[in-house]
Amino acid sequence: MSMKEIKAFIRRTQMDAVVHALKRVGVKGFSIIAVEGIGALADPEKSQLSIEYVTSYSKVFKIELACREEDVGKIVRIIARLARTGEPGDGVIFVSNIEQAVKIRSGEEGRFTLDKTLADAES
Repeated sequence: MSMKEIKAFIRRTQMDAVVHALKRVGVKGFSIIAVEGIGALADPEKSQLSIEYVTSYSKVFKIELACREEDVGKIVRIIARLARTGEPGDGVIFVSNIEQAVKIRSGEEGRFTLDKTLADAES
């Protein structure tokens, strides 16, 4: 059973709906980070010009989470559905493999935080 990492860059206005839906289906923990999207992914209507970056950027949120491989599809569908406005700059979702996970305090390795799938959590 492999672990996956999901990184999603979404509009700030869509964050609350996405967070509540992920919690509702049993996603226990994730990180939310305020970031600035540069280039083609920037919302052309709300992007700002930056002398520092010499380009346009949009303020967005990045969601990062680890999950079991079998939960990826459900999580990606939730994020995509609730983050979509149909306008340029809606964001992007990346899925990648996690090779190793280690708890810093205990040194425990493996899928320690992923004991149950989302399907198990719903029952």
